[in-house]
Order: sequence, then structure tokens, then C-alpha cells
Amino acid sequence: MERKGPVTRLREDIQQKDDAIKELKDKYLRALADMDNYRKRMERELDSFRQYAQVEFFDGIIPVLDSFERAMDGVNVDDNYDNFIKGVEIIYRQLKDALKSMGLEEFSSLGESFDPTRHEAVATVVNDEKPDNTIVEEISKGYIVRERVIKPAKVLVSKQSKGGNEDVENNRD
Repeated sequence: MERKGPVTRLREDIQQKDDAIKELKDKYLRALADMDNYRKRMERELDSFRQYAQVEFFDGIIPVLDSFERAMDGVNVDDNYDNFIKGVEIIYRQLKDALKSMGLEEFSSLGESFDPTRHEAVATVVNDEKPDNTIVEEISKGYIVRERVIKPAKVLVSKQSKGGNEDVENNRD
């Protein structure tokens, strides 16, 4: 059996530690490269998904655009506008159906309590018949996609009178 002195043992320990450091550094660099490759792959997949979503969206909307073009080509000053109005109503329903098939849902808020996450108050209206913060009129509907509000409903909100003669108080800037 070979006897080793303290310096030899220290050199061997240092060599083992250097080997372990080298191995860990190599693993770290490989993990870093894997993470970078993963990030790039996710970016490509996200870009591909966006392109696919756009194609799907346009596939649903293009027939509506075609219908509008046909309606506009058929307009003649001497024609009966009742048929034109009916055609536009059909196109409107077609557009609503296409958007609904893509996940767009409209919501109405009349009579509900004001919710700032779903509603945008454009004015308050003095109304003693309704409790405070009740929606009494809807200026425009709100829209949701997959339970996310993408356009809040614009509403008029009730306010109890406090003895004043105010009819409407605008909140607009």
C-alpha cells in the first residue's frame, strides 16, 4: 500500500473537486442550452398559433365581407330599399353568428348592480325608484371571450336624489 503525504492528498482532493466542478459546469451549460432551445421552440409555436388563429378568424369573417360586397353591388337608387334592409339584417345576423362561433358573447346589464370589471359608467341618473348603483340604461353592450371582458358595457347608473333637482350628472372628462 502506497503512503500518501498531506500535499498529495490535497492535490487529489483538489483534482476531484475540479472534476466535479467541470461536470457541474457542463450540466449547467447543457441545461442553459436546453432552456434556450425550449424558449425558441415556444416562440415558434406561439407564432404558429397566432397565425392559425388569424386564419380561423378570417375564415369566419370573409363570408360576411362577401355578403356585404354582394349587397353593395346590388344597390340601385331606384330599387326597393326594403330588400336592401332585409339583406343587411341577414348579414348582421351572419356576422354575429360568425363571431359567436369564435367565442364572442355579448352581455346585457340592465337592472344589474354596477360592476367596474364588466361595466363603464358614462353618467349617473337620479332615480329614486332604483337602488344606488343600479344600471338603468345601456348605451352599448359589453362583450366577453372565454369569461374575459374584452369590451365593458357602457351604462347609465342610478343615484338616489338627496333633495336636489339634478336630472343627469355626467362623469365624462
